[in-house]
Amino acid sequence: MENVIKFMMLTGLCSVYQCVHQHQYVLYDTPKTWNEAQSFCRETCIDLATMEDMDEIQMALQTVADRYTDAVWIGLHRGSTLKWHWSIAEKDFYKDGQKDNLKWGYQGGDNCAVLLNGALHTYDCTSNRLSVCFDRRKQGAAQYVLIPEQMTWTASRDFCRKNYTDLVSLRNDTEYQTVQNVANGKIVFVGLFRDPWQWSDLTDSSMRYWRESQLMKTTNSESCVAMMKTESGKWGDRKCTEEHPFLCKCKTKLQFVKLRISLQHSTLDLNDAMVQNNILEKMKQKLSASINGIIRLSWKGLRKFKEHGP
Repeated sequence: MENVIKFMMLTGLCSVYQCVHQHQYVLYDTPKTWNEAQSFCRETCIDLATMEDMDEIQMALQTVADRYTDAVWIGLHRGSTLKWHWSIAEKDFYKDGQKDNLKWGYQGGDNCAVLLNGALHTYDCTSNRLSVCFDRRKQGAAQYVLIPEQMTWTASRDFCRKNYTDLVSLRNDTEYQTVQNVANGKIVFVGLFRDPWQWSDLTDSSMRYWRESQLMKTTNSESCVAMMKTESGKWGDRKCTEEHPFLCKCKTKLQFVKLRISLQHSTLDLNDAMVQNNILEKMKQKLSASINGIIRLSWKGLRKFKEHGP
């Protein structure tokens, strides 16, 4: 009888995020002040958690899950200066200079921006306005979607993230013109906002996941930021002297595990692509039940041998 031994390589005992970024989030449940948590994370791992895109937000939410009762510190805290950011935070989304391609019509003291007649205007974040979302799944003008319901800037951002990609960024003259056309003369929120917040590790990330009631700017010089249990993990500012569990950003090591699969009195053909795919799917299901993240499995090798029966 001819038996077949297949070798399966588990190349992803980490999430896709962890595999790409070479770090992971670790929750420590001993309550500490924000400064104490920062010192602990820097000594034990890398730093308090930084999040640069929605994939990292989801990884943080999965890591924390229901393992806290009130709040969990992350690495965001109040800095000394206000800075304009785009809601879409991914670095690869922008070419050189595009983040700063801000065509102002009027700049006042408000901390969000609308587009009117092809120019940016500062606007009250808590006012209700129409908005334009960006959808990276589409191409051309179809990427820019006018939302007919009037909402606050934060509610508009959350709506865009849930249904599309995010509030629109204006990276070049073409996008300014396209969004102006989509708005059709109406005042619309775009993804530009400013705040004084900065990350503990000084990462220049504009990623924000605020609760809807959170103000962009706060006068509390002691403000630090935590994931809020009552807000399903969205962020809120808390006094830095409060003691809470905290989320660290730590290095992760990829582990490669080799499994040998052999047939025992079976008529299955391990050379059959459908059989191989079914085995991989079953293995993924089993591993996903105990591993937090996306599992990568692949067939690594094939060896045949003949076994002579009686």
